Amino acid sequence: MFSKTLVTIVLIIGFCYSNAQECDYVLQGKVTDFHDSKPLELAQIYIVQLQKTFITKADGSYRIEKLCAGTYDISISHYDCDTKKIIVDLNDDMIKNISLEHHVNDLEAVQVIADVHDNHSSTQSSTRIKSETIQKYSGASLGDALATVPGISSLKTGNSVVKPIIHGLYGSRVSIVNDGLRQQDQEWGVEHAPNIDVNTASNIQIIKGATALRYGGDAVGGTIIIEPARVISKDTLNGHIIAQGQTNGRGGSITSTVNNYRASGWYEQATLTYKKLGDFESPDYVLSNTGSETVAVNFGVGFKKFEYGASLKYSFYDTEIGILRASHIGNAADLVTSINSGQPTIINDFTYDIDAPKQAVQHHGLQLNTYKRFAGLGKLDIDYSFQFNNRKEFDIRRGENAGRASLDIDLQTHNIAGHFLMDAMDQFTFQIGTDAMYQVNQPDAATGVRRLIPDYTAFKVGGFTSALYEPNEKWIIDAGFRYDYYKIDAEKFYFQSRWEDLGYDTQFPQFEVERQGNQLLTNPVLDYNLIAFTAGAKYIFSNHYDLSINLSTANRAPNPSELFSDGLHHALATIELGSLDLEKEQSYKINTNFHVQQGNFDFELNPYLNSVQNFIQLIPTGVETTNRGAFPVFEYEQVNALLYGIDAHATYDFYTKKPVRKMNSNPNEIIYNVEKLISLSTSFSYIYGNDTTNNEALIDMPPAQIQNDFTWYNVVDTGFDFQLTHQYVWQQSRFPDNDYEARVPLDDGTFETRTVQISQSPGAYGLWNAGISYAFAKARLSVTSNNIFNTSYRNYLNRQRFYADEVGRDIQIQFIYNL
Repeated sequence: MFSKTLVTIVLIIGFCYSNAQECDYVLQGKVTDFHDSKPLELAQIYIVQLQKTFITKADGSYRIEKLCAGTYDISISHYDCDTKKIIVDLNDDMIKNISLEHHVNDLEAVQVIADVHDNHSSTQSSTRIKSETIQKYSGASLGDALATVPGISSLKTGNSVVKPIIHGLYGSRVSIVNDGLRQQDQEWGVEHAPNIDVNTASNIQIIKGATALRYGGDAVGGTIIIEPARVISKDTLNGHIIAQGQTNGRGGSITSTVNNYRASGWYEQATLTYKKLGDFESPDYVLSNTGSETVAVNFGVGFKKFEYGASLKYSFYDTEIGILRASHIGNAADLVTSINSGQPTIINDFTYDIDAPKQAVQHHGLQLNTYKRFAGLGKLDIDYSFQFNNRKEFDIRRGENAGRASLDIDLQTHNIAGHFLMDAMDQFTFQIGTDAMYQVNQPDAATGVRRLIPDYTAFKVGGFTSALYEPNEKWIIDAGFRYDYYKIDAEKFYFQSRWEDLGYDTQFPQFEVERQGNQLLTNPVLDYNLIAFTAGAKYIFSNHYDLSINLSTANRAPNPSELFSDGLHHALATIELGSLDLEKEQSYKINTNFHVQQGNFDFELNPYLNSVQNFIQLIPTGVETTNRGAFPVFEYEQVNALLYGIDAHATYDFYTKKPVRKMNSNPNEIIYNVEKLISLSTSFSYIYGNDTTNNEALIDMPPAQIQNDFTWYNVVDTGFDFQLTHQYVWQQSRFPDNDYEARVPLDDGTFETRTVQISQSPGAYGLWNAGISYAFAKARLSVTSNNIFNTSYRNYLNRQRFYADEVGRDIQIQFIYNL
């Protein structure tokens, strides 16, 4: 009995001793901000097994005593932070430092800015397009949506090919970045519209100037950044369906977007768009062969956590676009008559058929992105992308070549980029990055037509660095520098006579390879060193006023079209002639921005000045008759240019207070909801472009224009919103005199010299648009009438203005359903 009692006492003492030893552990450490490692006071540390919460001190430290050995589930939270959950295996005293994503809400807010004004955290002049505006242009082009921004115009070839113009500059001077991927789709062509589905955009930012150095230093006009829907870290499914129909073109579009997000971090995003339109119509006649058909697919899958993530995305864009039949003329007499008469020479009945002349373009994009955030330092992004663009242009051909493309070009582009953002310091943000591009252009020799653009390979490698400093709440100062090395290696045939007439035989003898009959095979190898620099400052007078100024300089190398064009450009029905001796452009720009936001009033003023040395422009020089017809001849030339102008935008909103009744509220207490009643806005832009070499106007400069918008919300409590818009475009009074004389054959076999009036700009015009919409449940139905009064007019920036009027009245019906 005694022995059993003794054993029991020993076991109890041993157990108590063991238990005392195991429950004497200490867990301690610090809770800090992930970005700048600053301590987080009053962070809550909740231990599930103990059902107790511990609070951090002013220095972010915590100490939890008398813990037993074992596994603990711990949840750490702090105001304005994402809660973090960890598992701790405790077998001894432990120091466990924890970092929280304290700035996560601020970072996400940057992605959903809906303000149409500039980015207030930078000195650059930039504007954002709201998602509501993007959805409004669901059935239109990216260029049409961008043209809603002051200072942004459109260079058109008909109604379906639209290229954005920023402060008078377009083409290779404007870069388009789609979800971090710089678009490479032969953007150097005047009539090469961006192969991008506007429905994939949730937010579009336009940067006016060469300040977006991360994406290249050659965008002397500006950069357009297209951002997809923000990834949400929770289990949810959202998206929308947009169906749109229109009377002008007698067609429409349908698009569907689905986003599937999970709290685990995995997500999928997909957008599918189809658009079909027949011939457009002016107020007086059918614009024959102007229909189009487009299919676009975008799909992405990824994994996103705050500290790391990766994504894989694929995009496909396939479009067929008819070119106005009347723009392809059989002989010089018809060409002169068509341009000078103002009436299309070919007017057929409406059809959905798309015949030659036409374009057929396919664009594939594949992108892989990965990122990692480093505590107390910043974020590293690494991107790889591959783009494949096939472009076909169909001329009117007969015989054995009927139906065969006259131009068939494959463009393959590989890009790899690394970017590091250091944002750990309160007042200082630093960025550094590098990227490289390899590009191969391969025209199909089986077209039976002389190649407009030759075979070439291009290589570019560069890097940039930029810094932003905020010494106090009043000042923002930033600066950046970028260097790129660009090399292009081409193989091109020249007629021996043309090579010598241009003086290339003495200027570029090193490019000559061999003679083949009357042609000369050449191997032009050109390289360029490109430098860009930007610096700016912003002063914030108060919460309602700020003034910024930005200075930038940048180089742009001549693009392949400007260097090598040598023949008929079928989509434009023009003969284009490039020049091998073009030098790189040098831009010097001053961009200022004054912004006022006071109560219901919002105003922004953006004056700018841009001096461009060796400015490359395409000008008409004559007419040439070939075996495929008579066409205007355009040549590239270089001059010094001065462009300056001003953009202005103002908005005033009227609000109304409506009493509402709430359950369990004091019956004597009046509660009001404040709702927007009426919104008035006006936008104005003007640009002056001058060829300082010849002291004459630059060609293709946008005329001054003003747009006024009136929106009445919830009209007399019906739930309907009404909008009325008036746009007035002045006649462009400044244009170079490029009229030329053409020898026109007469019926009796003789010739007559006539003047081709190719310079004069069309007259001023004003357009009225109106629309009404109604929102219910998860849907919105809207009806819009564009060009209400069916006004006949011509747009100076439409390359088809020589042959026909713009489109007439168009009534559109749009239905949006949100998932």
